[in-house]
Amino acid sequence: MSNAIAPPHSCWPFISPARGARLSMTSFDVQCFDDTAFAACGMALPESLSRAVTKRRAEYLAGRVCARHALAELDIHVNALPSLADRQVDWPTTVRGSITHARNLAAALVSTIPTHQGLGVDAERWLTTERADYLATSILTPREQQVLSVFTPEQRSRAITLTFSLKESLFKALYPLTGTRFYFHDARVEGLDPTASPGQCTLVLSCTLSEIWLPGTRLIGDFADMGDHALTAVMTDAEPNPAATLL
Repeated sequence: MSNAIAPPHSCWPFISPARGARLSMTSFDVQCFDDTAFAACGMALPESLSRAVTKRRAEYLAGRVCARHALAELDIHVNALPSLADRQVDWPTTVRGSITHARNLAAALVSTIPTHQGLGVDAERWLTTERADYLATSILTPREQQVLSVFTPEQRSRAITLTFSLKESLFKALYPLTGTRFYFHDARVEGLDPTASPGQCTLVLSCTLSEIWLPGTRLIGDFADMGDHALTAVMTDAEPNPAATLL
């Protein structure tokens, strides 16, 4: 393993049971990174990254190292995980997964269990109160903003960070299933306690993604405080529970 990327490790910081999923994490140092890290990790530098900045190369490799480690936990051994035209990961057959990176942390969530049709994981550095307030209107729906108005500044910044990350995880879980892009105001978060770790909340779609992923569909979001980072995950079946799609 390269000095720029720490050996990945398995963990499960969420309330929802893993049910056969695997989560692997690592830390990496962009300042120590150069292209020899690819060979040290047993991977080739993709042609698509030939002109990428060092930060992007480090993030890519750290994420793939986590994904390879998580897959090995499922007895699936690969050397590389190429990207598709839409930049999604080209996972092996029967595998669903998601990769994330933020500053010096990377993680990958994978599963081969049939009920795990949608998996999304996201890591974000905790926002400062000033940055959180600046981004609030672009991340939060009016209903979410109203709920957060009673929070302390610190709670509010944590809630905005978690909301951002949870919606990123939601997109990663549902886009591969629907092929439809959606944005921060196309879903809302309910029941979020920013002081909890680990914690859970509900994500509610407010747009139509497909014939079965309709407005009002409710999903569970998991989150955990990983020190400098928030880590979130959304794990869903291929089809939503019809009884749970009422607004």
